[in-house]
Amino acid sequence: ATFLLFAAMIEWGQQNDLQAIATVTDLRMERILRRAGWRLDRLGEPRQIGATKAVAGLLPVTDDALAAIRTAGNISKPVIETPASFAFAA
Repeated sequence: ATFLLFAAMIEWGQQNDLQAIATVTDLRMERILRRAGWRLDRLGEPRQIGATKAVAGLLPVTDDALAAIRTAGNISKPVIETPASFAFAA
């Protein structure tokens, strides 16, 4: 489910002409992103926020990032259906 979510985020970003997604996440999620092949471009050093170390960064919305996530998650096709792919009954 994690890889499907990441793929959907990139697909949605591409459909909306985004170059990157800005995020603040904890270091554990950064590791999950890295294992999925989606590298966070850090905007600074990790900061303590309550009991969590967090980092701000940009996640690229690129074909390469999407391909890496699809490979890591064994996803063979787009996860977001486009309007053209919906079947309409006459």
